[in-house]
Amino acid sequence: MKQLIAILALGVSFVWTQVPAFASGSLAAGGGISPRHAYTQGKALTFQKLVCESCPLQKGDLDKARALSLKNSLEARDEAEKPGTPDDENITVLCPGSQGTACDGKTDEQELVHYYLSRRYKL
Repeated sequence: MKQLIAILALGVSFVWTQVPAFASGSLAAGGGISPRHAYTQGKALTFQKLVCESCPLQKGDLDKARALSLKNSLEARDEAEKPGTPDDENITVLCPGSQGTACDGKTDEQELVHYYLSRRYKL
């Protein structure tokens, strides 16, 4: 009986002392934002600034094809040549962070929305 309790105590202590593992990715590197938090923030920004009644896109407009168009516009935001989609103008409602004109030191909203769309629609 004492051996069983000792084994269980050892097993429980082993589980509690495991070091958490993090997936590789640019969002969490160097003490940045975690991928889970980035997804959540990107989703919130998408539906607060891009897809709502007073936003550039309406709820029914966001499907996989439109998400791909938004993703392409977000990836080309700093390029001299844009993809030429209507979404090139739509992404301007998002703060570009340090990539474009600084947005008062806030988090790069365009990067967060890009992360959300890429994960949500598997782009």
